[in-house]
Amino acid sequence: MPIATFRGEKTVAAIADKLFVKLTPKQREKAEAALIKENPQLRELASVPQGAILRVPELPELRAKTNRSLENPDVQIARNLADAVSAYGSYLGERFKAVQKEGKEQLAVLKSGELRKALADAPAYRAVADEAAKALDARAAGLNDRQKAADAAIKQAVAGLGGKR
Repeated sequence: MPIATFRGEKTVAAIADKLFVKLTPKQREKAEAALIKENPQLRELASVPQGAILRVPELPELRAKTNRSLENPDVQIARNLADAVSAYGSYLGERFKAVQKEGKEQLAVLKSGELRKALADAPAYRAVADEAAKALDARAAGLNDRQKAADAAIKQAVAGLGGKR
């Protein structure tokens, strides 16, 4: 079965018009029904992400447009996967930054003069604060290593899918 990518069309009729040549109103209606049957997600068109793969129904009485029907499904799927992996990599990068920022803020509090003064008469608590600071430093180093490894893995995955990051 041929496939096509969803390109943000506003109606199922618009998708049918882009997939098939010169549809009459009756043919468009038939094409719309067949598209929805093959792609139930088109009932909620607003929730279909751009680039989603659509199965194009085989309707022998309608002539498919060659510019859409000749798309290579392997390339389309690889491109969509590369985009999704790349977007996930961006999301991970933002999460790493947020966690690193939180860790720096916590470390600043633990090393602040105010906390040191407050703990001056409580050596056991100061020792706990020092251990927590060491743990935050170790966590920051570990996060940097994990971020580098994740970036490298995502870059390799996207390159393997033929995308660019």
